[in-house]
Amino acid sequence: MSKKGNVSWVKPAEPSFLKKFKNDVGFKEGPTVETKKQQMPQLDEDSGDSDREDEMPQVVVLKKGDLSAEEVMKIKDDTNDSNKGAHLTFHK
Repeated sequence: MSKKGNVSWVKPAEPSFLKKFKNDVGFKEGPTVETKKQQMPQLDEDSGDSDREDEMPQVVVLKKGDLSAEEVMKIKDDTNDSNKGAHLTFHK
């Protein structure tokens, strides 16, 4: 029986001319297999129901009687405070 499953690899020492060259140019080692396996921290930046200002829909007032952006925000705030889970319906 042969032992084909017992394969290992040892990284050879880096030659001195490569060490000097990397030091001269300011080379930084990239990610290794081990660092890529680490879990990235989860960011809570985009959590919650709050809308960021740059993600809000654009309000266009075409004629008199259309809701302005301020009126929509007021209605939205009133609705969120009084009717959790209820939907707001607009009628003309």
